[in-house]
Amino acid sequence: MSKIYAITSTGKTEKSFLDVRFGKCENIVIFDAEKNQYSIAENQFIKEKHSGIKLVEYLKSQGVTAIITGEVGPMVSTQLEKEKFQLVLLSEERIKIDEIMDRIST
Repeated sequence: MSKIYAITSTGKTEKSFLDVRFGKCENIVIFDAEKNQYSIAENQFIKEKHSGIKLVEYLKSQGVTAIITGEVGPMVSTQLEKEKFQLVLLSEERIKIDEIMDRIST
């Protein structure tokens, strides 16, 4: 089974930067490392209450197994643990999405 990553992004291209906010990220990149394919979607929950929890539920429905972001709140952290998601926190704000995908692929 292929590992599918969700990467929070500030923009809509692979040259965009990592968005360090999870629930309030602008966009989300769903990256299938085995197939080396990705798609980018706007975070449809950004303006909602408990946006992070709703985003976790959405990502689970998309088959995501790991999340790469800068930070998550305590409710999201608990939900990720409950749902058995792998969480990777990066402190590099100026890292581009394609750099992250390259790291995963190698």
